[in-house]
Amino acid sequence: MVSSKDLVFITGATGHVGSCTLVHLLRAGYRVRAAVRSEAKMASVLARPQIQALNPQSRLTFTIVPDITVPGAYDAAVEGATHIIHIASPLASGGNNVPLSQHDAHFIQPAVRGTLNLLEAAYLTGTVRRIVITSSFVALVPMDELEGTKKRDPRRPVSPCDRIPFTPGPYKSEFHAYAASKVAALQQAEAWIDQVRPPFDVVFLHPGFVLGRNDNATTASQVMQGTNSVVLALLLGKRFGPYAGATVHIEDVARAHVSALDPWVLGNQSYILSQPARWDDAIEIARQSFPEAMKAKILVSGGSVKTTRLPMDASLTEMTFGFRFASYEEQVKSVVDHFLELRLRKKMLFSGARTNPPAQQEVVMNVSAIA
Repeated sequence: MVSSKDLVFITGATGHVGSCTLVHLLRAGYRVRAAVRSEAKMASVLARPQIQALNPQSRLTFTIVPDITVPGAYDAAVEGATHIIHIASPLASGGNNVPLSQHDAHFIQPAVRGTLNLLEAAYLTGTVRRIVITSSFVALVPMDELEGTKKRDPRRPVSPCDRIPFTPGPYKSEFHAYAASKVAALQQAEAWIDQVRPPFDVVFLHPGFVLGRNDNATTASQVMQGTNSVVLALLLGKRFGPYAGATVHIEDVARAHVSALDPWVLGNQSYILSQPARWDDAIEIARQSFPEAMKAKILVSGGSVKTTRLPMDASLTEMTFGFRFASYEEQVKSVVDHFLELRLRKKMLFSGARTNPPAQQEVVMNVSAIA
């Protein structure tokens, strides 16, 4: 049961996972303090209709942490917190926009220093009882198995107890650097816990590819950002891959983060948040669920994403948290439904601009109010 004295400090609340987790925290009745990089980021969170609908008032406050790598970055920010959810970490863009020479500074150092700074700050407060850290499925699986160049023994499914060694750069892609950052952050955090023996415990969550409606996105092009882009690019006719067939619904990820705060969830333990999927199944799901969009060729069937099949054991997660993961079909439908909704909104705006300028202004105002 949530106490009025419970205060959750959360990082990464402006991202896909963090914003959904923030909504779940407020729905659960927690007081929340969110770390953001700027006042503009704070304003963007408060402007979201999902937050406004909850009318959090004093239950949601903010603190500005412009650089998570600076020593002591979180010391003042976490004062009085009873729980921490640490989601903030650099993400791969899906391309190679970060130069190879900057991979360590862009991916590895923020992931490691941000995590250690938060652990050290929590230790100084004396009030923190639990920290939930968002790791990743890629922190548990060697890169050659993720990419399918080496087949994993089907008799040895990916387990939450699996650990792999950190490989220093240079890295051949942003995804390789991102995966290494998750390995390094997990490794360093567990070493710190073993050495310091803090009065709080830590839960590590390991999502696969997170799919589902992203309420931070207010345009169809913004929906194409992040891991949702894999499904949408496939349904727009692109052919690429391989990607590991390990996916999870955003709502399951957010719900697990909040549930992990409860003391009955075993701490100092990892939990896999993922279920097997075959990427190309999205085509048949779209045919069945969005036939009009397929007929209009807004979505097409010519794309393909090669799937690397990975056996996994998420039974500990389902047993501990008491729920079964939403299916890949539900994940795809959530992504595509949001994409088509925003496409329709854009079409309405464009139509209004050509035929009725005053109406266009009214629609824009409505969009602004709910974006």
